Amino acid sequence: MPRDIVYEFPKQGAAPDWPELIPLDQPDLPRLDLDHLPGWAGAYAKALAKATETPPELPAAMVLAVCATAAARRLRLMVSPGYFEPLNLWPCVALEPGNRKSAVQGAACAPLLEWERDQAAELADEIQALESERKTMEARAREMRNKAAKAETDDDARNYASQAAQIEAELPEVPKPPQLWTSDATPEKLGVLMADHGECMAWLSAEAGIFDLLAGRYSSGIPNLDLVLKAWSGDPERVDRGSRPPVYLHQPALTIGLSPQPDVLRGLASKPGFGGRGLLGRFLYLIPPSPLGHRTLTPTGIPEGVANAYAAGVRAMLDWPLEVDPDTGMERRRVIRLSEAAKIEWLEFARIVEASMLPGGEFEHAKDWAGKCPGQAARLAGILHGVEYAHGEPWTVPVPRETMERALEIMAVVSRHTLAAYSLMGADPGIDAARKAWDWIRRGRREAFKLREAQQALKGTFPRVAALRDALDLLEERGYLEVIEPQADGPGRRPSPTVRVRPDIAEDWR
Repeated sequence: MPRDIVYEFPKQGAAPDWPELIPLDQPDLPRLDLDHLPGWAGAYAKALAKATETPPELPAAMVLAVCATAAARRLRLMVSPGYFEPLNLWPCVALEPGNRKSAVQGAACAPLLEWERDQAAELADEIQALESERKTMEARAREMRNKAAKAETDDDARNYASQAAQIEAELPEVPKPPQLWTSDATPEKLGVLMADHGECMAWLSAEAGIFDLLAGRYSSGIPNLDLVLKAWSGDPERVDRGSRPPVYLHQPALTIGLSPQPDVLRGLASKPGFGGRGLLGRFLYLIPPSPLGHRTLTPTGIPEGVANAYAAGVRAMLDWPLEVDPDTGMERRRVIRLSEAAKIEWLEFARIVEASMLPGGEFEHAKDWAGKCPGQAARLAGILHGVEYAHGEPWTVPVPRETMERALEIMAVVSRHTLAAYSLMGADPGIDAARKAWDWIRRGRREAFKLREAQQALKGTFPRVAALRDALDLLEERGYLEVIEPQADGPGRRPSPTVRVRPDIAEDWR
């Protein structure tokens, strides 16, 4: 992309006389271009969308979730000295039932399952041998304890108990077959999984059961958010493991990939803890239109070469080696860095997003999401960089400007969808106010009226004229009506503005 192009959030088209009508509940949102996904990942997402006749946003999100699952295990991104981002993402595609969401998820996640099976097969003999040895030693320890309990002298009892303790201290640790993802776990179980599998895990599901679990399905309605919030940002957390000693997660990385029904999003902001603690501001939302009713039902399959390249790419990312800290000897994630050109592009985008949070700005009512948007863009760039160098060593090459541009183009689209998602979730008071004003207009089939008339009728909802005017301005932006300012006509009180409803809507009312 040329350097003179400034990143902006996509704007909606306009008709010559009246702007294009943008429904309050079904906004006309920009589509995600799968060309922004590089190489084998983009090719597979395109083929999967075609094979399943699903919106491109769905396979793109699931492929990104899989790639994030792999990248987050081995890499982290240094945006600037002292500022690091993990590479886990939380894409969420809202799509109604019947859109083959499970099929898309299954196809995208297939390489993860294959890798888990292969790793389990490689460890099978070792696990069996160590389990047998452990059982034998546990039996010996029990025998020593039985002898201690029956000993005739205290010295004998202490001797047998000491032998039992020594045996137990030497019990071999039986390795667990690697697990990369789950689709059903309580927050407590999720913490144990992360502790047992390198502090990384993915929750991938075509449903949204995780929201019920986090809302407190098994904790008497008390939200249980601490672990997932910290596992998004990589903050340390203690995990209690029942009868086993607790462990500390130092840099947990949780990826979440969901495709719930749009109705699931409605009202999420009102759930205790979801809005105020920033849970909803961590997701990357996409709300594509459903193709149901327009499908051919005769799709083509995914070309074998495309599927094989995708599987090989994901496996290569999963097989990247960890780095060893020369001082401690501990394994750690490798660091990838931005090129200077990529950093300039990212900073320009970050400044645009920052300005959008000012009063009257596009993200005035979604600051929790916008505040994390630049960091999310950096994460996405890191993942795309990993995809491009899956079969090499991405930590030896800085993230180029072109990769950052891909990530920023994706985030610009996601930002528009996020505003629509916040509207669905009840987090955008502007949309809610506009709906209430439009309901009054529609019920009365008012083709034209004075602003003062509307304010008198709606003063219970809009005690101030300015609040009602904001709602009408939003309706005007979406093409429902126009607000006509009166001409100044000498001294005295200024006449009230006139509101005129879009002519084709008014015609339908007659």
